[in-house]
Amino acid sequence: MKNKFFITLVFFISLSILSDQESIIEQVSKILPVDSEIESIKQTDFPGIYKVYYGEVKPLYVSSDGNYFIFGDMYKISQSGLTNLTEIDLNKNRASVLNEINSKELISFPSDDELYSIIVFTDVDCGYCRKLHDEIENYNALGISVNYAAYPRSGIGAETFTKMVSAWCSKNPKEALTKLKKGRKIDSEFCESQPIAKHYALGKKLGISGTPSLFSDDGRLFPGYSSPEDLLNKLKGL
Repeated sequence: MKNKFFITLVFFISLSILSDQESIIEQVSKILPVDSEIESIKQTDFPGIYKVYYGEVKPLYVSSDGNYFIFGDMYKISQSGLTNLTEIDLNKNRASVLNEINSKELISFPSDDELYSIIVFTDVDCGYCRKLHDEIENYNALGISVNYAAYPRSGIGAETFTKMVSAWCSKNPKEALTKLKKGRKIDSEFCESQPIAKHYALGKKLGISGTPSLFSDDGRLFPGYSSPEDLLNKLKGL
């Protein structure tokens, strides 16, 4: 009898969740940006609130009837203080997106005594990207390996995009990237394996709004330039 009751309860809960999701899809679809679509809907620990993902790593929080939504952070109150549930989810989602990048697609400057490894979405014509690269040896000396992904801010097909394709397709990508960041010219190159457009699309999905954008292995985002010492402290969680 207990098993029968449990099965019946699960059935009605499933129907309720399905009904909620249908309402959410109907309502939220009205407000999504053009060309966006709902990828998944998940329950949260907050009763009556769902997480709706639509191509971004940060979700919308939507009521079960789909009539109300919040775009912001959700916190949990506990004896130990506040926990940012949104930030925890964001880190997981960003780490998942970063895993779509093959290490062979990155231009890497590894540390001989690696403590941390970061992915930096960079633009060769960005001033602070150039400043970061000028100090690459200092990051390496502190145990930070720097792996570059491409994010030409001016978009696909623009002059910066073409420069970065040439760097990634060069016989010596590290040297080519360094030359570009010093304002020097390199030979034009093209290869079918160039990942610039892919990186740009992933950067958009990650919500990058400027360069450099630095990501740790666990998905934490450190936007903008940080000195080697400051970055080390951030990676340590200090």
